[in-house]
Amino acid sequence: MNAVPSEEEFLAYNQGVISEFRANHGVVSRPPFPILLLTTTGGRTGRRTTVPLGFAVDDEGRVFVVASKAGAPRHPAWFHNLRADPAVTVQLGDDSYQARAVVTTGEERDRLYRKVSDGTSAYEKNTDRVFPVVILEGVPAPA
Repeated sequence: MNAVPSEEEFLAYNQGVISEFRANHGVVSRPPFPILLLTTTGGRTGRRTTVPLGFAVDDEGRVFVVASKAGAPRHPAWFHNLRADPAVTVQLGDDSYQARAVVTTGEERDRLYRKVSDGTSAYEKNTDRVFPVVILEGVPAPA
């Protein structure tokens, strides 16, 4: 199994990506795929927190994200937050959207997940956890 980064490593990495994203109008050198910034409200603290996430777009033009957290044994904090309060803010490039996070289930979850993974990624090898897939309603697919 590959090592899952520590919370401190996640935080440092995420802060670097967020800074680069904001300085370069949504363009980042790492990770090597498109990202968005997701801001959630803490379920217990009420504090707003922003994380960079890779995203994909389904055949219907819906933007979605996967709560993989590099295969950590527990879901990421942002996922717990949006379950408590599905009203989120999403930044794509220079544009910001108020959105509603909808956690998918069953066949819809599986279909969307197959768009981003064939089931053999290192992240999946790190855990037995099923990665949640979340549609961000109200966010238009980038052109």
